[in-house]
Amino acid sequence: MSTNQPKTKYAPAERASEEIIQQQSNYFKSNSILNNFLSKIPAVFIIVNNCRQIVYMNKGALEFTGLEDVAQAIGKRPGEIIGCIHSAEEEGGCGTSIACTYCGAVNAVLIAQKGKATMEDCRLILGPDEVAYDLRVWANPLEINGEQFTAVTIQDIRHEKRRAILERIFFHDILNTVSGLVGTIEILKNYGERVDQEEFIDKAYRITNKLIEEIQSQRLLVEAENKSLTLKLQSFNSIDFLHELVDLYVNDDFSKDKRIYIDKNAENIEIITDRTILRRIMANIIKNAYEAISKGQGIRIGCKVNTDRVEFWVHNPGIIPRDIQLQIFQRSFSTKGSNRGIGTYSMKLLSSFLEGEVSFTSTEQKGTIFKTIIPITLKTSN
Repeated sequence: MSTNQPKTKYAPAERASEEIIQQQSNYFKSNSILNNFLSKIPAVFIIVNNCRQIVYMNKGALEFTGLEDVAQAIGKRPGEIIGCIHSAEEEGGCGTSIACTYCGAVNAVLIAQKGKATMEDCRLILGPDEVAYDLRVWANPLEINGEQFTAVTIQDIRHEKRRAILERIFFHDILNTVSGLVGTIEILKNYGERVDQEEFIDKAYRITNKLIEEIQSQRLLVEAENKSLTLKLQSFNSIDFLHELVDLYVNDDFSKDKRIYIDKNAENIEIITDRTILRRIMANIIKNAYEAISKGQGIRIGCKVNTDRVEFWVHNPGIIPRDIQLQIFQRSFSTKGSNRGIGTYSMKLLSSFLEGEVSFTSTEQKGTIFKTIIPITLKTSN
């Protein structure tokens, strides 16, 4: 092992020397039978040493990473060659940041190094464009020439996860909304003369708008992931926009017995951007804030100008646990159970189309604040 190893916040940071790495890599290159077999495995397949450094990659792994030559990967760790956003957070590289605590790939390898074969799902954000990947990782102990290695097989399960979320949206949320609409209409049909018809017609109207909003929201997300989203720029007033957001929820069953109000220091400014996308981002933030508070509590929304950018924010008194904070913007991560929850991921994805960003802080002293910061004037509609 090399000396003066960097510190780690999770998995060991130690790395083998270049000499040892080359020797280990040669175990697989020099064995023509083994190499011929492994190269034909129709999957992403790599072998790492006990320092989690790559000593072998098959053709499928090369194609997955976009590398032209295995030599570019030898000695590096998996997260470093695929561009995981956490792989450069610490000097020790892949596996050593606090976020790696919840990485299925790192944990699968660590379990296999203890002699137990395992399978873990892994959520990664890759590259400068922060593309979201859902991966399934199998890790198996492997002994070659008396040395311990880990054989790792990786499967891209993004489509599986996406399909599950689509099913959740169309078979759960939308059906629930339609059921509410049908119930309202049945009351009007059966008891029309004994109820306040105007009240129930207004309720049916709100439910219908909610249904349309849910369908449009999913369409926006699909277009954003496919990079086919077309922006429609328009000029509007920031305070008017905040009032529009309040009106969306003030009479909604979702916000019953919970308050929403505009901060008294919210700044008034004219903005040019895609109003629909910004409304969807803020609606997701507001919905998450409502879910975080109890009856009788409230959320506060506002905006402020910072040079040539405007910040819209939502505050709630709740606190996000640390383990959830580390995973909150990942594609399929959810605090709501299996195949639930995509709001935080979608708000971050959609904000990138407005040349903006989404972030949050959550402390016991100040509660939780989510904010999206975008240009006051978006220059292009491409």
